[in-house]
Amino acid sequence: MTEHKTFIRKIKQGDKIRYAEVWNERRGKKVIQHHVRYLGSDPNSLPEPSSFNIEKIHFGYLAQLILSDTISADDIYLMLDGMGKSVERKEIKEIIIRHNLDEKKTRLHLVFPRKRKNDVQPAVKDSQSTTPTHDK
Repeated sequence: MTEHKTFIRKIKQGDKIRYAEVWNERRGKKVIQHHVRYLGSDPNSLPEPSSFNIEKIHFGYLAQLILSDTISADDIYLMLDGMGKSVERKEIKEIIIRHNLDEKKTRLHLVFPRKRKNDVQPAVKDSQSTTPTHDK
């Protein structure tokens, strides 16, 4: 598996500055820039990586687990730990497998549920019912 040296690129969008992790590849006289992950507006608080290259042997095991419908988030994290790519354990919403036919590389992408403003728990609950009450 080929590892690439990545760097952080500053992207100006109007008056906003955003950051992304990228790597470059030279093809003849052209340089192609590949996007690795979006880093947001503050590169010092980097998100955990959610996309990983996987080897054929790991892909075969993963595909077998998916087809037999026996895979869990713990199985994914154990597999990533075995590959030396430890990640903070969170709930996984989706697993996406991408295979590049030209490069013969397979990539595993984990999708985590997004936190929404509506998911905040109320501060005060009525002890006799399950519906939240709000102090005014």
